[in-house]
Amino acid sequence: MGKNKKKGAARIEKATAKKEKKIAQRIKKDIGKIGEPEVSTIVAHIEAKNKAKIKVTETKIDNPSRRSNFTFVPHPDKDEIILFGGEFHNGKNTIMFNDLIFYNISHNTWTLVDAPGAPPSRSSHSAVSVAVDNGQLWIFGGEFASPSEYQFYHYNDLWVFGLKNRNWTKVMAEGGPCGRSGHRMVLSKRHLVLFGGFQDNTHNYQYFNDLYAFSLADYKWKTIKTSGQAPSPRSGCQMFAMEDGRIIVYGGYYKEKVKKDYDKGTILIDMFMLTPEKGDTDFSNYRWSKVKQAGSLPTARCSLSGSSIAGHNKAYVFGGVYDEEQGEDDLTSTFYNDLYMLDMEQNTPTWRLISVKEQSNKLASEEEALNSVNSDPPTPRSHSGLAFKHNTLFVYGGIVEKGSKSLTLSDFYSLDIKKLKKWNVICDDDILKTVTSDSSSDDSMSTDDSSSESDASDASSSDGQMDTD
Repeated sequence: MGKNKKKGAARIEKATAKKEKKIAQRIKKDIGKIGEPEVSTIVAHIEAKNKAKIKVTETKIDNPSRRSNFTFVPHPDKDEIILFGGEFHNGKNTIMFNDLIFYNISHNTWTLVDAPGAPPSRSSHSAVSVAVDNGQLWIFGGEFASPSEYQFYHYNDLWVFGLKNRNWTKVMAEGGPCGRSGHRMVLSKRHLVLFGGFQDNTHNYQYFNDLYAFSLADYKWKTIKTSGQAPSPRSGCQMFAMEDGRIIVYGGYYKEKVKKDYDKGTILIDMFMLTPEKGDTDFSNYRWSKVKQAGSLPTARCSLSGSSIAGHNKAYVFGGVYDEEQGEDDLTSTFYNDLYMLDMEQNTPTWRLISVKEQSNKLASEEEALNSVNSDPPTPRSHSGLAFKHNTLFVYGGIVEKGSKSLTLSDFYSLDIKKLKKWNVICDDDILKTVTSDSSSDDSMSTDDSSSESDASDASSSDGQMDTD
């Protein structure tokens, strides 16, 4: 009986491998017809070109170009926020970025830093800033799409940028996660802890719920052994580290094949706690547990943005999108611009809907009228950047739809969370006012490629999975 089962499994594995080989051959044939190199070759070329640079240049720019699926994290020491990568769909293809841009809060200025050996362009990666060794920015994974839409490359590389010395280093460490995007990574007890994500190669996909820790002390990966009820495989979740070593995972997204040509997506709104076992000091043994949530919970959504408040066991989440499937080919998307705070100091993690006190009285002067322009909240969106620094939240970019048209944004907002009087518009974007809803792409918009790799190999198509990252 056991032998028969083994033989059956072997036959299935052999048939699957044969099918995968046929699909790969077909894709190779198709890209050969249009003269496109294999995506691994494209990525290797970009990395080699970046490595050949010999000096660091810093350039003041007005503001970053339109984008989504980038990382947006506070500098560990300075009065700055760090933006890296992302993507922009221009109506024909998707432009991938690898630009590193610093926003100085006090001076309200953006600086593009072009340093030798930078990572290849990517989106849906994860980034963490740490204070060790005069400040570091760590980046793992993400994805790159080829110009033809036939090929996707999921990175499993780890990079560190020295914030003081302005140098990139690709960290070669064995035993880490496989290539993926839409994963999450947080800093906890001098470890980078990574969870989830997905991988897609145009004909197949896989979601993950594995857990890894990278030690900042000895630069080694380890797979964390866990007990208890683990979260199901997912991407695009929220992940927040607490001061005592516990970690919270909330929500996310996954899809599964229902029919031959129909995949159904599911938005998750559950919450899990990762707790170190008694006596554990090096992320060897942790326990998962599903936890209840209290307060004013966010409605079901994915692709929302999150930012934790270091030292306070609190976090903020903003926006997101809910996709309602009316049928196999009918999808209605609802975008949000509400702001929630998650209090993790309570015995039961508690949500609070944040209300911003906008002006409601009649304006008494022209000066007040001018100031009132800067009180509008960010428009609904998903895949935006959210960062917290000096009691202020910052929101940049993202995606929204107008009719059948998908729009990538470039506006920038701040909110003083102590006063909660109004959203301040740092940089406006009137694209929603100028674009009609009957077109279906971003072709009426342009992007400044001067702050990114403008080589033809950097232009590619998105994977269409707007709600997985």
